[in-house]
Amino acid sequence: MSDDALRQLQERYPPIVTTAMVAEILDLNVRTVLLMAQDGRLPASRLPGSRSYRFFLSDVVRMLDENRLVPGTLEDEEVHGD
Repeated sequence: MSDDALRQLQERYPPIVTTAMVAEILDLNVRTVLLMAQDGRLPASRLPGSRSYRFFLSDVVRMLDENRLVPGTLEDEEVHGD
């Protein structure tokens, strides 16, 4: 992620974000974000007795950086939109 894009995220969102905010950042459905948190694909925290998740914005950005696609390495189904 470019420094400019990171700075824009940090200006728009607080350091600790909600499930809805993560869904907005990643352009995903809230349910998908919850599933990603539950299966460990996306680091999340929950206070004891609470049903809501919280995410560190830095973890969301790190997850994006760690899963960056390299041109020419996409699988056929992704390239063809199947």
